Amino acid sequence: MSYQKGLGVIDTVIVVLIISVFIGVFIPRYYRIARESQEIALRAGLNNIRMSLDLYKLHNGEYPKDLRELITKKYTAPYKEGTIFKEEYLNAHSLDEEGYPLDPFDNRFKYDPNTGKVSSGTAGYEKW
Repeated sequence: MSYQKGLGVIDTVIVVLIISVFIGVFIPRYYRIARESQEIALRAGLNNIRMSLDLYKLHNGEYPKDLRELITKKYTAPYKEGTIFKEEYLNAHSLDEEGYPLDPFDNRFKYDPNTGKVSSGTAGYEKW
């Protein structure tokens, strides 16, 4: 009987050790992969905003005063022959309480209306 009781404790310790190793290996990888996916989303978001700014300037002759105009102002575009639809310059996925688009790190994008330059508001990603 005592042999079986001891074996149960050893089995439990081994299982706890294996789970601890998995947690120690996979948690850091999860955070790295999550950060990389945010960076990929940031690149795509910046590209979308920059293309929207170029389209806005093409239609209006100047850049918008702030990024909210890309979301609220619509333009008319041909879709198929004989049809027309109105579309926003930018469809933002996340906005702050004032209606400004947010980057994947939940910070506002920085924007200069004179030059049309846009960048992330997150530290370390300002030069992207």
